[in-house]
Amino acid sequence: MSAFDPDLQEERLLEERERTLHAVQQAESEESEGQREGSGELSRAPFHMADAGSDTQEEEKDFANVNRESEKIARIDEALRVLRNDRGAYRTCEECGGPIQAERLEIVPWTRRCAACAEEGRQR
Repeated sequence: MSAFDPDLQEERLLEERERTLHAVQQAESEESEGQREGSGELSRAPFHMADAGSDTQEEEKDFANVNRESEKIARIDEALRVLRNDRGAYRTCEECGGPIQAERLEIVPWTRRCAACAEEGRQR
C-alpha cells in the first residue's frame, strides 16, 4: 500500500467483517443441525464413553472458534468506528502512540497496535 486510502481500508474492513460473520453464522447453523440430529436418538447415552469425550471436545472446539471469530468482528467494528471518526487515530498505536506501519494495516486492517507492541504483548 503506497499511500493511505481510508476508503479502501473501510472497504477491506467491511469485506472481512462480512466473511467473518458468514463463518460464525455457518458454524452456528452446523451446531444447531447437529443438535437436531442428536435429538432423534432413542437414548441420550452414546455407545461408548470415548464417543462422549470426542463429542464434547468437538463442541468445545467449535465454541472456541465461534468465540474467536465473534471477538474478531468486535475488533473490526472498533477499527471501523475509529477510522470513520478519526483517521489519524486509526493509524496510531493505542499502546505506544506511535504509527502503525502501513504494511501491518494492509495485512491486519483491524489492528489497533503497531508490530512492536503486538509482539511485546504476545511475549508477556
